[in-house]
Amino acid sequence: MTRTGGEARRRVLLEEAVRQFGSKGYDGASLESVASACGVRKQTLLYYFPTKDALFEACVLEVSVRVAQALTDALAEELEPSRKAETVIRTLFSLAEEWPVFPQFAREAGRMGPEIVQRFAEALGPLRLRALGFLRSSMDEGRIRRQDPALLLFTLYTAVVGSITEAGVLRAVVGEDRGRMALRRREEEVLAFVRSALAPVAEEPPRSAPGAR
Repeated sequence: MTRTGGEARRRVLLEEAVRQFGSKGYDGASLESVASACGVRKQTLLYYFPTKDALFEACVLEVSVRVAQALTDALAEELEPSRKAETVIRTLFSLAEEWPVFPQFAREAGRMGPEIVQRFAEALGPLRLRALGFLRSSMDEGRIRRQDPALLLFTLYTAVVGSITEAGVLRAVVGEDRGRMALRRREEEVLAFVRSALAPVAEEPPRSAPGAR
């Protein structure tokens, strides 16, 4: 097998594994089902990924790298600082729309424990540092209300990723359908929430002392 052909087969196996882990969960997916769906023997899959854990970890890396690249490209094209946060949100929702297995897999990965979450965080580390720097400088310039940037970033992350990955919970709570329009409604709601969270607070006029006229 040529090196190029081997890499292409490895990518096909990863894409199918991401799909199955997302739709069936870690326990529901199997090496046999992934191999069969790709038209190869289990032994071929084991050549690339010796264990199920190794396959899942490779999927975590594949998804995190793709998300990081999408965000990096989008942020590089957005030159207006005030629209950076909105660009991140729209990019993640677009990715969820174009690649439906992404939110499914991200949800399952998040349930696998802190080690898996840490691997996602490591792949997105440079973007996290950029985001913290952006929040701090925006606060210093008065474009964002002053608050703890790390806690703010965590809150924004939870709101955005939760609205994408926990679609089942949202449907149970608010009765949303599964269509693209529902995803876009959630996107606009998250954008409104983030704009409100970032908006600087107008300074209140000084209060008069008690008894003063």
